Amino acid sequence: MSATANPLHQPQRRLPPAAQPTEPRRYNGRFVYKYGSSEHLERLKPIILENRLYFPTPRQLNDPAEARPPLTAASMNALIGTLGQLSAEAKPYLTNKGLARHAKILDFNARRFGTDLVLDRMAKSLYPLLETFHIYSLSKRPNNQHLWERYAGKHTGYCLEFLTFQPAFEVRYVDIVVDITNDAQIRPFFLFYKASSWSREEEVRMITHRSPDATMFFDPRLLTRLILGREIAPADEET
Repeated sequence: MSATANPLHQPQRRLPPAAQPTEPRRYNGRFVYKYGSSEHLERLKPIILENRLYFPTPRQLNDPAEARPPLTAASMNALIGTLGQLSAEAKPYLTNKGLARHAKILDFNARRFGTDLVLDRMAKSLYPLLETFHIYSLSKRPNNQHLWERYAGKHTGYCLEFLTFQPAFEVRYVDIVVDITNDAQIRPFFLFYKASSWSREEEVRMITHRSPDATMFFDPRLLTRLILGREIAPADEET
């Protein structure tokens, strides 16, 4: 007779410590750069005429994995402890007896369904909350050929040069997993990580949180250059 897996003892989803996010590195360069396409010249108007930048949400960016880090847990016991803590915070009206009963239910269900399913459910609850962050993506230099090709319409667009005026942080191109049972790991350091396939972008980013209109005004003197692509159309150059 073949053996079957005990549903109360599911395998754990683990990761090496080196794969967990750490505090982001402050960008110390003098300038930052924003590439744009001639197909969206209207986006220049609020920047140049109104000195206003728009910070998109993670879902408005082009990386579907943005602000959606894979989750892991140090152990099943640690995961159950985290679930209990979150549940108690969400239900402050429960008595001690009610909390104890609810903890037993959580323990049973977590062990029954396994780590992966529990983490997937937690991710579905967490990811919408991360949409309260707003990210402004920039780059470190004006001669990044990949960015001219991809974001500036194959040199038919433009590149804006700014003096670095807000705390900006470098993006690290490392695949990470967030340990949801580690309080230090649930800090938003993961917002400064992307997969290695994005490394050619040499990104630095500024982030705001819960901004009501997702815009920020800046001193016009901080916009130091408008660099036109070498293939820009004469009509767009005049515009």
